[in-house]
Amino acid sequence: MKYFTDLIKKASEKIKSTDSTIQIVSHLDCDGIASASIIASTLIQIDKGFQITVIKGINPEIIKRLKERNSDLIIFTDIGSGYLDDLRDLDTDIIILDHHKIEGSASENIIHINPEEFELNLAGAGTTYLLAREILQNNNLAPLAIVGTIGDVSYSTNSRIFETPLIETKIGLNIIGRFSKPIHQALMYLKIPEINNYSKAIQFLNEIGISPQENGDWRTFNDLTDKEKKKLTDSIVKEFLKNGNFEKDKVFGDVLTLKNFPDELRDAKEFATILNACANMNDPAIGIALCLGSRRALEYSRGLLRGYKRLIANSLNWIRDNPQNIRQTDFATYILAGDAINENLIGTIVSMLFKEDNERVLIGFADAEDGIKISARSKNVNIQNVIVEAARKSGGRGGGHEFAAGATIPRDNLRKFIEICEEILKNEALKKSVIS
Repeated sequence: MKYFTDLIKKASEKIKSTDSTIQIVSHLDCDGIASASIIASTLIQIDKGFQITVIKGINPEIIKRLKERNSDLIIFTDIGSGYLDDLRDLDTDIIILDHHKIEGSASENIIHINPEEFELNLAGAGTTYLLAREILQNNNLAPLAIVGTIGDVSYSTNSRIFETPLIETKIGLNIIGRFSKPIHQALMYLKIPEINNYSKAIQFLNEIGISPQENGDWRTFNDLTDKEKKKLTDSIVKEFLKNGNFEKDKVFGDVLTLKNFPDELRDAKEFATILNACANMNDPAIGIALCLGSRRALEYSRGLLRGYKRLIANSLNWIRDNPQNIRQTDFATYILAGDAINENLIGTIVSMLFKEDNERVLIGFADAEDGIKISARSKNVNIQNVIVEAARKSGGRGGGHEFAAGATIPRDNLRKFIEICEEILKNEALKKSVIS
């Protein structure tokens, strides 16, 4: 742990001593956007110039572009650990703040900070925040670290490093939009039995004595009195119990309220959803501007979020209407989306479907500019090992975490990739049967 702290301090000193424009390179997802925003905010506060580039992955073209900028310092956030050998071509000082699988070895010009090496449970935003906290000597950027961590579903927000008066943590109803959505809309997130549309939700609220409107305006969950919130909570639990399918973890969870943010961003889960929309709609600049406090970006993000939700709905409808593109084997379910689902969305779709049925390995494929984009989830198998090995043997590249991973492979190698996955998963199943 001391060595991890030493690396943080070393990176802090390197940033403070750099007078030229610093390059920030970050990953195109919620965690990456939050990470880039944390380091950008830090540099603004210490009066350092910077330029941000948000990327899907590191390739020769990215390396070439960074070389041409001839920077004294490049900071990689939420990306870099899987490309250590590639980064050797950059003859400049580098700081990597990442949490993904480590591939290769760091050269002397790289300060490589990855919590996985120290058995620390941190996402990219959490790792970046530790450096920001060291530089600024305060915890004011913890809310952005929480948002990035929520966006990366593999990590918990319960770590003590996030403790700050700027974040209020309670156990409450597991809904999204407690500050920005009308109550009847927010209730849809809970999927209450027999309350499957807005009109039934409004009827339900009226029946339990909670008015969904006040002075002609729809009320949000935050508008309710404490007495009404308790009444609503009790009534929801009764509804689930009546149908015999009450699962505490699905109804209740950590409610993280971010202070000093506009209402639409005070719910940490909703903030993460908006950053995911910015990433998946390929507009990370709006997400970064949001994190840095731009009101104009907030207005623009509403349209991005609407478009994002439409694309998700269209993708889910396509899966429902095209069962022939879903291949099930003894070991996994494969979603062969082709160009029907955008490559930026395949990870979100796989995550959503996996929440509904997490007993099987789920792997999704979507056509991408540089081949086939793959996203995978598993509860019982180390899917990172499966995907990384199958991608490597298929001429591609993969990475991720134990239960969530991704890869990109050449377009002609889809069948080969699936065959390799099947062989690996079969061997894993045989090992488990022998042990049991």
